[in-house]
This record gives sequence, structure tokens and C-alpha cells, in this order.
Amino acid sequence: MLNNLLSKFVQVKSLPKKSTVNPRGLNWCEHDKPWVLIYFSTTWCAPCKRMVPIMVDVSKQYVNQLNVIKIDVDEQTQLAQQLEVTGVPSLVLLGRSGTKSCLIGGADADEINHWLSNQLNHNTTK
Repeated sequence: MLNNLLSKFVQVKSLPKKSTVNPRGLNWCEHDKPWVLIYFSTTWCAPCKRMVPIMVDVSKQYVNQLNVIKIDVDEQTQLAQQLEVTGVPSLVLLGRSGTKSCLIGGADADEINHWLSNQLNHNTTK
């Protein structure tokens, strides 16, 4: 259900099971925006399920600034380890320049928007 809800929006993409992804090698040619927001979750996580509508809204609100990718930690353990994801839900913001920021734990829309606004504005003014 989580995958179905998120995949209805073009800007929210799920990685296929067991695909190999190198965080440094996220193929930026496939991403037309300077930022990628990776949403780590699992199917059994209640806070992850509560964040579904929030992530859909985030993907719409920031459609011109970032791509949102949903990743199931149980299916992509290597990537989660590479990005030092220690719990779900987690959001990892990656920039083309290698900038990385994380938000760990269930967050509401205001917290996510505040975090993203700070990260995007801070890193674009440099």
C-alpha cells in the first residue's frame, strides 16, 4: 500500500528490490534536479505509514527543487548502511556537490518543511 500511494506521483520513485546503488554514484543524469531526498522506510513501520501523505505533499511542494526516492530498508540494507541510516523513518538529503543531511524518526509536515527549507536555502547560498 505504501509503495502504491507513493508511486502514483511521478516525482516519487521507488528503487527496485536489490538494485545496487552507490550514494556517491546516484546517477545524476537520471535526476533533473540538484537534490535527491531519499525516504527510508519499511512496510512494518507504523510511523513510516503515517508519513506517506506527508511525503506525497513534500514531493509536490518541492517538485522544482528535488527528486524524492522511497527506499525500503529491508530491501536496500547496503545503501542504508552506506548512508548511515540507523532507524526508520529517515530522510536523507543529498546534493550534487556531496552535501548530506539527515532527519531521523517520525516527523510531521512542519518539521520536514522547516528542515528542508533550512537545508535547501543554506546550501544554495554558498
